[in-house]
Amino acid sequence: MIVMKFGGTSTQDAPAIANVVEIVKNHLHQKPIVVVSAIAQATNMLEKIGKSSAEKNDREAREVLTQLFSRHYTIIDQLIRHITRNRNLRSILDTAREEIETIIKGITILHELTPRTLDTLYSYGEILSSRIVSVALLDHGIQSEWVDTKDFMITDENFGRAMPMIEVVEEKLRAHVLPLVEKGVVPVTQGFIGITNSGRRTTMGRESSDYSAAIIGAGLDVDDIQIWTDVDGLLTADPAIVDDAKKVKMLSFQEAYELSYFGAKVLHPNTMLPAIEKSIPIHIFNSRRPHSPGTLVTASFESHAAVVKSIAYKRNIALINILPRRRVGQYILWEHIHNVLTKHGIITLMSVTAEYGFTFALEEKQITPAFFQDLNEVGILSSNEKMGIISILGSNILQTPGTIDRIFKALSDFSINMISFGASRSSINIALDDGDIVEAVRQVHTEFFDSVFTDDVFEVLDKSNKK
Repeated sequence: MIVMKFGGTSTQDAPAIANVVEIVKNHLHQKPIVVVSAIAQATNMLEKIGKSSAEKNDREAREVLTQLFSRHYTIIDQLIRHITRNRNLRSILDTAREEIETIIKGITILHELTPRTLDTLYSYGEILSSRIVSVALLDHGIQSEWVDTKDFMITDENFGRAMPMIEVVEEKLRAHVLPLVEKGVVPVTQGFIGITNSGRRTTMGRESSDYSAAIIGAGLDVDDIQIWTDVDGLLTADPAIVDDAKKVKMLSFQEAYELSYFGAKVLHPNTMLPAIEKSIPIHIFNSRRPHSPGTLVTASFESHAAVVKSIAYKRNIALINILPRRRVGQYILWEHIHNVLTKHGIITLMSVTAEYGFTFALEEKQITPAFFQDLNEVGILSSNEKMGIISILGSNILQTPGTIDRIFKALSDFSINMISFGASRSSINIALDDGDIVEAVRQVHTEFFDSVFTDDVFEVLDKSNKK
């Protein structure tokens, strides 16, 4: 039994979904469970609908809604040849559109878009795409059944960042999904979304469909969790800024977690957590090149062949520095700071301390006036915004002489604002001016990956297949 998660670019149009059908067909012997994201850009369009409605621009909201559903209707008409299935699917979409129009009216009247309402809007993207994929499988002779996440993905009420109630989810998966697999049916469900005990739709954070797939995989003790995307796997750097990025064939869970946490977009960071608990391997495959071996993430892999494996980055970062207003014990200052971070739900990316100072990095979007006000009550506050972080990740960084020298050599032309090193065995994290991030990534990548090679860990990409 396996889980196969397909992202938005893998389901963006009729040919893409037809390709998904073929991929699933080739894996029927492994008893797949299919998890589907919204079609490409659908989530952004739904967010635009909500924000336009809140600004009382319901005309723009309806224009975007028309565009969104036009794409879905086109996919159905190009893909679903069975007349009855086509009509039924269009009817389901008609109902969904009416529901969204009602939501638009409510948002426009209230002049407010709450996290709960936004989660409700977001859910339509996954629901519609998974409906289409399920029917497309049927249309190609594959036994399939659509399963709504409301039947199993029970979460708390933290809208926008909901946490699944894992024990309940596992129980319901075995009740609602496992029997279908045992009968030879391919269940098709949604990523990213869940539901509260009171019946409210939730989301687990943007780009979290991978996490959904991992939860389902762990809950059913599958043999493999497959993430199907539009690249050949995890790469040594973002191919959008590094022309000669190479594919990393294998990583440990720890390496993959830190790589995704610090900016690699191929995997959501939480994806590793359920897989680690059950020691289930994760494969990252390219749906456009389904025969490519992809990248394997596993607990059993430990590389001694190379030190640095990849360079990730995050932009739009702020560095916050706090000094005490009066001399107090370090532990008192730290306690007060962490109380404020906890109160506001702030996730710090890196932090360093001195005898009487504390500096941490966070995403600029997390900063609010209330957060700054509470920090000002703790100590003397200063901030440095428009920063970025590069993360150099690999095996045995701490134990390998010369690695630090090579990193600083590559970054010798840049001003370094903060370094986090030692808390993790797998990464070194460095804060730079945001405007330097792209060139810094290129320089570090050149230092460690300038030579062209293929070995047990890396593979040179076929440039004829690059986007």
